[in-house]
Amino acid sequence: SAHRSPGGPGATRSVEACLSSHAMFACCAGDSTADALEANFDLLASTDDCIGPYLAMTSGKSSDALPSTTKGEARQAEKTRLQTLLHQFAQKAVKGCPCVYFKEGTSERSVARYRMDRLLETLMVANGQDGQLEVSCPVIAIQDIYTMAEDGPSHFPPEVVAALKPEEKDHLLMIVFSDAKQKFVHLCITQESTQSCDEFLECMRILSIYAESKAKAPATQRAA
Repeated sequence: SAHRSPGGPGATRSVEACLSSHAMFACCAGDSTADALEANFDLLASTDDCIGPYLAMTSGKSSDALPSTTKGEARQAEKTRLQTLLHQFAQKAVKGCPCVYFKEGTSERSVARYRMDRLLETLMVANGQDGQLEVSCPVIAIQDIYTMAEDGPSHFPPEVVAALKPEEKDHLLMIVFSDAKQKFVHLCITQESTQSCDEFLECMRILSIYAESKAKAPATQRAA
C-alpha cells in the first residue's frame, strides 16, 4: 500500500499533550532564536532514541545478502542520514513552516503554518493571518498519512480535491488521527514542494513509531 501507517490502529491519544498544545504553540511562537532552539534540542530525547525503532523496522530487509561489514556500513550511513533529516526537520518545524490548510468538511482553504511543540510530540496548524490554532494532532494518535502523489484522489475528500490548484496536487497530504472521542480527524494540508512533502512524511513516521515504542516501554518494564 502506498499510504503510510505510522501509528497503527492501536495508537492512543496523548491527552496531556493535547490539553497543553495551545500553550505550547504560544510558547514556540514567542521564542524562535537559533540559540534557544539549539539549546532546546539538546534536551530532547537523544536522536538515537528517536531513530532507533524506525531504523530497526526499515533496515536489514534489503541488506540481508550483504557481508556483515558492508551491512554495518550501510546501517551507519542510513542512521546518519536519518539523524540529519530529523534534526533539520525539527529546527524548521518548531519555528513553523508555511502550508495551505483545508478545513475538514468544507472546501474552505487558508494560508497557514504548521508547527510542532519542542518535544516533537504534537503537530499544530495555525491560521497564517491571526495565528489562531486550527487543529492539534498528537503524533501518537496518527493512524495514517496519505499523499495525493502516491495514493491518488480517491483517498481524499472530494471538496478538498476540487479546491486544489494544479500545482498543489503533488504537494497535498492528509493525516488521519483519532481525537479525544476516538473519532477520526482528517487533516489536509499542502507542502511547499515535493521534497518538503517527502521529508515531512518520513520524519512524521520516525516520530510516530518512536512515540508508540515509548508509550509501550513502561508496560514492558513493569512486566519484566
